[in-house]
Amino acid sequence: MKVDRSKLKKTPTEAPADCRILIEKLKACNDEQLLVELQHIKTWNIGKCELYHWVDLLDRFDGILCDAGQTVENMSWLLVCDRPDNGQLKALLLAVLNFTALLIEYSFSRHLYSSIEHLTTLLASCDMQVVLSVLNLLYVFSKRSNYITRLGSDKRTPLLARLQHLAESWGGKENGFGLAECCRDLLMTKYPPSATTLHFEFYAEPGPEVKVEKKTSSNTLHYIHIEQLDKISESPSEIMESLTVMYNIPKDKQTLLFTHIRLAHGFSNHKKRLQAVQARLHAISILVYSNALQESANSILYNGLIEELVDVLQITDKQLVDIKAASLRTLTSIVHLERTPKLSNIIDCTGTASYHGFLPVLVRNCIQAMIGENNPLMEPYPHQFATALFSFLYHLASYDAGGEALVSCGMMEALLKVIKFLGDEQDQITFVTRAVRVVDLITNLDMAAFQSHSGLTIFISRLEHEVDLSRKECPFVIKPKMQRPSTTVESEDMETDTEMSEVAMDSSPGPSTSSGSRSETDQKAQGSAANAPRPGVQCIPQRAALLKSMLNFLKKAIQDPAFSDGIRHVMDGSLPTSLKHIISNAEYYGPSLFLLATEVVTVFVFQEPSLLSSLQDNGLTDVMLHALLIKDVPATREVLGSLPNVFSALCLNARGLGSFVQCQPFERLFKVLLSPDYLPAMRRRRSSDPLGDTASNLGSAVDELMRHQPTLKTDATTAIIKLLEEICNLGRAPEYICQKPSIQKADGTVAVPPARSSHAAEEASSEDEEEEEALHTFSQQQGEPESTRQSVPLELVVGTEERIPIPLMDYILNVMKFVESILSNNTTDDHCQEFVNQKGLLPLVSILGLPNLPIDFPTSAACQAVAGVCKSILTLSHEPKVLQEGLCQLDSILSSLEPLHRPIEVPGGSVLLRELANAGHVTDATLSARATPLLHALTAAHAYILMFVHTCRVGQSEIRAISVNQWGSQLGLSVLNKLSQLYCSLVWESTVLLSLCTPNSLPPGCEFGQADMQKLVPKDEKPTSSTATTAASGSRRTADSEAVTVDSSAGGLLEGMGLDGDTLAPMETDEPTATDPKAKSKLTPAMATRIKQIKPLLSASSRLGRALAELFGLLVKLCVGSPVRQRRSHHATSTGTTPTPAARATASALTKLLTKGLSWQPPPYTPTPRFRLTFFICSVGFTSPMLFDERKYPYHLMLQKFFCSGGHDALFETFNWALSMGGKVPVTEGLEHTDLPDGTGEFLDAWLMLVEKMVNPSTVLDSPHSLPAKMPGVTPTMPQFSALRFLIVTQKVSFHLLVHSNDYFASC
Repeated sequence: MKVDRSKLKKTPTEAPADCRILIEKLKACNDEQLLVELQHIKTWNIGKCELYHWVDLLDRFDGILCDAGQTVENMSWLLVCDRPDNGQLKALLLAVLNFTALLIEYSFSRHLYSSIEHLTTLLASCDMQVVLSVLNLLYVFSKRSNYITRLGSDKRTPLLARLQHLAESWGGKENGFGLAECCRDLLMTKYPPSATTLHFEFYAEPGPEVKVEKKTSSNTLHYIHIEQLDKISESPSEIMESLTVMYNIPKDKQTLLFTHIRLAHGFSNHKKRLQAVQARLHAISILVYSNALQESANSILYNGLIEELVDVLQITDKQLVDIKAASLRTLTSIVHLERTPKLSNIIDCTGTASYHGFLPVLVRNCIQAMIGENNPLMEPYPHQFATALFSFLYHLASYDAGGEALVSCGMMEALLKVIKFLGDEQDQITFVTRAVRVVDLITNLDMAAFQSHSGLTIFISRLEHEVDLSRKECPFVIKPKMQRPSTTVESEDMETDTEMSEVAMDSSPGPSTSSGSRSETDQKAQGSAANAPRPGVQCIPQRAALLKSMLNFLKKAIQDPAFSDGIRHVMDGSLPTSLKHIISNAEYYGPSLFLLATEVVTVFVFQEPSLLSSLQDNGLTDVMLHALLIKDVPATREVLGSLPNVFSALCLNARGLGSFVQCQPFERLFKVLLSPDYLPAMRRRRSSDPLGDTASNLGSAVDELMRHQPTLKTDATTAIIKLLEEICNLGRAPEYICQKPSIQKADGTVAVPPARSSHAAEEASSEDEEEEEALHTFSQQQGEPESTRQSVPLELVVGTEERIPIPLMDYILNVMKFVESILSNNTTDDHCQEFVNQKGLLPLVSILGLPNLPIDFPTSAACQAVAGVCKSILTLSHEPKVLQEGLCQLDSILSSLEPLHRPIEVPGGSVLLRELANAGHVTDATLSARATPLLHALTAAHAYILMFVHTCRVGQSEIRAISVNQWGSQLGLSVLNKLSQLYCSLVWESTVLLSLCTPNSLPPGCEFGQADMQKLVPKDEKPTSSTATTAASGSRRTADSEAVTVDSSAGGLLEGMGLDGDTLAPMETDEPTATDPKAKSKLTPAMATRIKQIKPLLSASSRLGRALAELFGLLVKLCVGSPVRQRRSHHATSTGTTPTPAARATASALTKLLTKGLSWQPPPYTPTPRFRLTFFICSVGFTSPMLFDERKYPYHLMLQKFFCSGGHDALFETFNWALSMGGKVPVTEGLEHTDLPDGTGEFLDAWLMLVEKMVNPSTVLDSPHSLPAKMPGVTPTMPQFSALRFLIVTQKVSFHLLVHSNDYFASC
């Protein structure tokens, strides 16, 4: 089927220029032109790219496969492509299959391919050439990726079944069906008669027309026996059609029968027999690579198969090249699957361990033919066979036994000849690459042969040769000047001569040293534009793979003790020149080669630090600094993670350190954290990668660099602070708006600079490595597409006109991970102190209140990361300025929330709802801080509250003391007073919003909040079910499920404000909600739309209420000296900790909050007393955890302040009001009075539970949180707290109330 574009994620990479040209060329062809073009493409000579870019062509190919795989009318086994009159279609089909195999081999994200069911169908073609082309494509899939194993069972099962039919044994050598014998063109009398005989047994259900007695078994064994099937003139499809008519053959047996018919019918034809052998070998290889041989391994890979495969290789007939190549590939797959058990058998059968063995002689002859040694006229071995041979060597060398055998047979000399002499054609380069990889493997076992044949010199010369060839396509190279000016120039344009690092350009295609004598005037006269790298040009994949293999080997060899004598001179020759070109042209060579080239230099410097000066003299280090700090670094996590290590190597001497500092490195390096181009690299993870994320690893590495070079600490810290300031600028600039934390929208509408294209070197073809590289994980990292709110024209919203979306939360998260790794990688506080001294706290803490942040920022990982950095600084440096700065910022935000505390005019309503209703285009009003300033101020306050919760939750006594002192300061008490006011306003707002979302919660005809509600759905907009489901941004849920979310959010708010689930549950169900069956019918589409628009307000206030409750609870524990996490003990000991003045002041402020909540008066226009009752339920429930710990022991300090602040009296006044509705209801009538609102019983439950704790003598008198009898610093005139007196007073008041309310409870 065609590619499912609904699930397609836009790739963050661009196709190489040559790929784009070919794609457009093929798309413009008709079928005849397409056939010609595809037949011309025998090898892949353009760049690799993601399969995403080929989707249009793949869909066209899918149509061709579908047409070819259709069955002819009235014949279910004859495919359209097998009809004699469809030769043109068959030719196009074969061309498409062969091209697709090349494309799949040289592409990423192969999981996008969606035509696998057509390939399964085509395996039933009568033409074995079609079957072989399909198998070739499947072979690429199986070897290069895990595509087949990841298929759904509906597609994988029939495919594997047909492959197993093709791969099954024909009887083996002992029965006359040895592979070598089958490949020879012998008379049919030399083969057993069964070769052309069809004998097939099966169990079949009797047809409906057959009457079967009950005693007879329903399953009957049938058999089909036809001798000399090859003499029948009909095609296999026609024979199959006839047999299906004559016999009732089960469906699951029909493909097996057809496979037998096709084999027996064509066995007498030598060409068809060879094709059948080749198809069988291909099928075995595919099954092995797909891990699909669990049950049939012994029957398919039977004893003697390896000997048969080697016999095929020993046939001298040159016409059997394809069969021999298939035999080698099958042997390779068996090595891959079986490894040790079959490996010794393969080594023995091929004579690998002997110099004169079959395989070593074959390899040497093949190499001699390749390089023309001894006999230039010698005909080279066919490319397909040579490729399979070298692939087999590579897999053999991957295991110790195979490597030792190759060492024993003296293979090193022959392989080095390949590296030294083989030419520059693309096909030849692949053999050089394989030779390098085999040498790399066997040098792990034996280095002597490599050194005795001057292997290192051969490698470096070949590297120089390949780089010089690349210079013809890309002549650009960075040519640093040795004399640096005293002042730096800020320009970062790499195409000028006045750059900070004073870089001139060398466009000579030869070695860069040859241009060293050219004057500066000559260089400038060349014109920088002509010398710059040509955009879109990339190194061909074959050459990139060779360079990658050689650089990997050099990186290993430099660190190998066996090379210790000669390695000092490795940089004396052409190697630095080659490395300069690679490092100068990351765009041409790709990130992988760029990284390897820098790592070769790095390991050399660490291995021979005294020779760093020689690299500085020849300009290699300056080229590296320019490429890493002035040009854009390749956007991969591997490159980013390696940078600090590279810089450490370049700074090992004073000269290198000076050059590094002169480049202003940290400012330039840290900019990658604020670039959308690098976000994929920050997130990309492979399943095999044990490391953490890129930002944290980069921070840890920078920390190590700063510790190795202490002089860099100041500059690095300055750059960190500038980075934070840049985040603040992005978060405040009115032209930006925060997008959801994803790389890129699926439709590509996010305004981000285009990412660099992928490179051949990044994922170069390898015989051993898993080729399905994880570029497709970008689609997993992208997360869900952005909500539909982004698609609404932003200019309709106040404050969102033409704003550019940026991934601000991604930036914050990455920067915070990076900064925390630097500051807290070690337990010392030196980095933290430097950060504080350079005034980094202000931009750090300011991030929490940026106006461009979305309203869900406090619940994000980015907010947690900012709080984590603040906590790390406080913990390591014991610096109270962290809290001071946070309190200052929070104080200003709370001042901006003053309008929230002023009730709106009659008929009243919600302040937040009024703001939303007046904001213009309501759906998107929450995007802009200018449109909804109060809502965004609540978000900012929530973020700061979470930061304080994070920093208060510590166990160190010194940190706890710092926290208490800051909260007990004048500023802290002012903030607490405003927070208590905010808490009361939140309870009121949430109560109002919840009632407006709940049908029938307000009296009929009540205008309370209705004017604002009407604005949410304009009168000229007729609400429909479609409107109801799409009006709220990003919502795909129905009104009913949305109402559930609203109700649970409100419940969460009230629960966070002090009520547990048992207390809250009855209150939730007393009123009809959108989830009630009776209320569901009354929920109109317009009401559903309003609920969706109110949801952000209710969620914001709910989350902030819970956060405030958590903060207040932590502050109580800090004030009374209780640990944040208490351990259970059987014997509670009274510590009698003396609270500090700051603790007493903080406790007093907290109890004033309780008093304010218990004595709260609603606005006079409140439509129902239920609002006040709900408020009191929250206040009473919230009071309990503020006064008592988890084991119901009271905090005596809090009880004292609660009593002194009037909270004690207010608590009992609430009881009187609730029982009589302020004197309006006679107490004697109890709960049955109609004027008592729903929920009165729930309030009484909560109230009585709290008072029960207060009058319990055992807990009140024996509390571990008691105060000392005499507190120092307390004047005699100040009252001392007596737990006994508090208990007596509370019991008296309680008893008095309950006695007077006896009639009430009697009526309940």
